[in-house]
Amino acid sequence: MADPLDHDSPWKDTVEQFTRSFLEVTFPDVAAGIDWSVQPESLEQELREITPASEIGAKRVDKLLKVRLLDGTDQWLYVHIEVQMHHDPDLPKRLFIHHYRIFDKYGVSPLTLAILGDTSRKWRPTSYRYESLGCGITFLFRICKTIDFEGKLDDPRYRHQQVLFIIAAHLGTQQHRRNPQNLFDCRFELFVKLNDEGYSPSEIRQLIRLIDWLMPLPDDLKIQFRKELQQRLPDKTMPHITLFEELALKEGRQEGILQNAREAILDVLDTRFGEVPDFVREQVNALCSEPTLKDLLRRAVRASSLDEFSMTL
Repeated sequence: MADPLDHDSPWKDTVEQFTRSFLEVTFPDVAAGIDWSVQPESLEQELREITPASEIGAKRVDKLLKVRLLDGTDQWLYVHIEVQMHHDPDLPKRLFIHHYRIFDKYGVSPLTLAILGDTSRKWRPTSYRYESLGCGITFLFRICKTIDFEGKLDDPRYRHQQVLFIIAAHLGTQQHRRNPQNLFDCRFELFVKLNDEGYSPSEIRQLIRLIDWLMPLPDDLKIQFRKELQQRLPDKTMPHITLFEELALKEGRQEGILQNAREAILDVLDTRFGEVPDFVREQVNALCSEPTLKDLLRRAVRASSLDEFSMTL
């Protein structure tokens, strides 16, 4: 099974949607110093200006956030996530370059945090250093390894932390991605536990979408998964966000697949924002590309308004 962790990664959505849980799990002392009554600000434009698209690897996610500290000052957090499966000797230098670019362009020194999703227990870089003829620099950064959270989903220290489910899905895919049945079992266990956490319907929808994205199943197992989940939790309505895949499986003909995808997008928009304008319906119904429709469905789920969604058409 192909590695699902690409550039347009669920990790980016995780940082955006569950910022507090993300930091409380990975860097608890940093989270403890933040004033969470002030909403963190995502500095996407600033990050784009210092990080050309050509430098962003297929398995890296970068986020730049501005948070308010409890002492009343602002702090920029540069969050870098490596979801590769092996040692990368260039990581420390890359972190230093981006840290310096932020400092040079905006006059602020970001706190550089690296989340490493590889499988090595030994590789734990924390600095970059160079020196020549007595002149040089030592740059320190902080890391958190996802592998350190193996078996921690039931740890009472992380009770009700949404991000633990995302980390568990990541670890489960690393371990079972070449064995679809084992991946099925791992994903099923996560869904059952998720149902017992007492999250709001909105949180459950977001988490299920991210877990689906991280733990893709073959088509035949997708149908089996849905049926077994309904049998296990007959009194629960488990929101299932990846409607495109489920609807596509019900229709064998290509046009049927495309039409189901179009209807799924419009249904999501109707549910979230009310009546969809005719011009939006016409543009969606004119699309004939599976990848485009699949991407639009995700955008329909994530968009904060109908205007924001319309700008992607």
